[in-house]
Amino acid sequence: MKRNRKLILILLIFFILIYIGFSFFVANEMTKPMAPRLDVYPTVVSENFEAIEFKSTDDLTLKGWLFSTDTSKLVIMVPGLTQNRINTAYYAIWIAKDLVGAGYNVIMYDPRATGLSEGDRVSYGKFEVADILGAVEFAKGRGFKPEKIAILGDSTGAITILMAADKLNKVGALIIDSAATNFKPLIINRLWTEKNVPTFFAPAIFFFTDTVFKTKIGEVKPIEQLPLVPERRFLYLHGESDDLFPIDESKRLLEASNPESKLVIFSKGNHVETFKSDPDLYRKEIFNFLESELGDL
Repeated sequence: MKRNRKLILILLIFFILIYIGFSFFVANEMTKPMAPRLDVYPTVVSENFEAIEFKSTDDLTLKGWLFSTDTSKLVIMVPGLTQNRINTAYYAIWIAKDLVGAGYNVIMYDPRATGLSEGDRVSYGKFEVADILGAVEFAKGRGFKPEKIAILGDSTGAITILMAADKLNKVGALIIDSAATNFKPLIINRLWTEKNVPTFFAPAIFFFTDTVFKTKIGEVKPIEQLPLVPERRFLYLHGESDDLFPIDESKRLLEASNPESKLVIFSKGNHVETFKSDPDLYRKEIFNFLESELGDL
């Protein structure tokens, strides 16, 4: 009997150690620096570019590109998770090329812990808010008026914009592509469907992400920010076939937003495939919204 109890205790300790160790490993992998490589030359967008660096509002040095035109209007592009400024999953280089070709100045930058920017951890939109605010301050320092600035983000980049929305009241336009209402449940689902991580590991994983790595992912709830900005009109974009952030996520965000906000659904698009699936519709909606919110070029 004593031997059986001892064996059970040893097995219990073993499984506890496996549970804790595996959860710590996943939490570390989820939040470690990502997307260090830049595989595209900025000249693909425009010859008139400048390598820039600026400080986030919590004092990290972030790096990117500024593409200049002869107008007073600027679009800041915010990439999603696992991406850097070139944001290949979103076709950001080609979107930026279209924007510059239409006369808009464009900033593309690496959020914290991606590309060439400083930072030890990604936080899925919690602390990346400080990156967006730093980009806006940089733009203001270059002479761009806030009301002539637009911010365009996809996936986690779009979530970050929503998390920062109440601090962007003077910014002219916010464009939200393929966002979510509450990030944590979607991450848990993604860990299971894509990485085969059973959901019973989730409590320990998020304990480590939020306490040891201090990323506070559990606080990333964009829909809770919308009541803080009742006057803000958003343009939402979403692929109808999105299997990562279902289309209902943007529908719920729209319902919680200013009634003058708009959701454009791309019938053939999966996650962040709005431009890829229908570039003509994408250009039409983006440029119409920019014109309505920022005024004529």
